Amino acid sequence: MISLSVPRTSRSLSPAMARSAPSSPMTRYGPGGLEPMSGRDRSGSISLSPRNVIPVCSQLTPSQVSVVRRSWRHINTKGLIIVLTRCFSRLESNCPIVSQCFQSATYSLSTNPNGVRTVADHAKYLLQLLDKIIEGDVDSEFLREIGANHVCLKHESGFSTQEWDRFQEIMVEVILKQDGVKQSKETSRAWRLLICSFIELIRDGFDAQVRQFRRKHSFNAHVQYFENIEKRVGVCPSRKISLNVDPRTPPNGVRKYSQY
Repeated sequence: MISLSVPRTSRSLSPAMARSAPSSPMTRYGPGGLEPMSGRDRSGSISLSPRNVIPVCSQLTPSQVSVVRRSWRHINTKGLIIVLTRCFSRLESNCPIVSQCFQSATYSLSTNPNGVRTVADHAKYLLQLLDKIIEGDVDSEFLREIGANHVCLKHESGFSTQEWDRFQEIMVEVILKQDGVKQSKETSRAWRLLICSFIELIRDGFDAQVRQFRRKHSFNAHVQYFENIEKRVGVCPSRKISLNVDPRTPPNGVRKYSQY
């Protein structure tokens, strides 16, 4: 169902990350183009650096980034995998379409070489993805590609943005109940922003791919329509003449057009 996948050739729910993101995306997009961003600008004031930003959530302030990373070190224990598994399990129980996706994964999507199909597989992958997001090693385009790879679920099971929205709600609710997060309003607010931001990017990639498929399908339907017309005209070349020339006209006689 909700997979965190990148390779578009795979029909799996969520292949593992096929490419590694740069260790610090911000080093590629400094003010001078490709040069790293410095810690201070010309005026001497503190500017954004790779250490106080999370690229996929620009709304976070440097202080919010700091509290997210501190709380992540606190909650990222062996028990976190159980917490993330609970997110997917709740989604599966609340959404019949999601349940159908997971049930069919073992069969129709079993060609996935990475074997990320079950709820437990997804939870493990999400844990790895969150770690990279919080460290700043994932950019927005990477998350959009993850969403785009779910378009096959739209056609096969009717998976839609409603399932993304529900997963977002569940994940926010579950994470905000964790020790190390719930004690602080600022930490809770920062985590809410982060979760909503990265899931919205995944959903945007999914929506864009759905729209692209519809445009392509509509274009192909029009092409097929005109090709069929050309085939019919080719099979009956005399049809146009029979509608204009009086069939009673003798072969060697003077032609006259029918009066309708």
